[in-house]
Amino acid sequence: MGATTKLSKIGNSTGVAIPKDVLEAAHMARGEEVTLNVVEGRIEIAKSSEGYNKAMEIGRRFGARYAKAMAALAK
Repeated sequence: MGATTKLSKIGNSTGVAIPKDVLEAAHMARGEEVTLNVVEGRIEIAKSSEGYNKAMEIGRRFGARYAKAMAALAK
């Protein structure tokens, strides 16, 4: 299934309106948390998973806690 839509300005960001039938076909609903990935110049939107969200939060805390050590290792 495919659909064409326009990118819209939302504050300082850009949003895209996803038609209802496309959301239904993807088994998604308004308000759900999604993950965005760029693959070969294409934006992929997928449902976020609990495991992914937890891993990302751990990574953010690690990066904040060990920022100096990571910068030194990167040299």
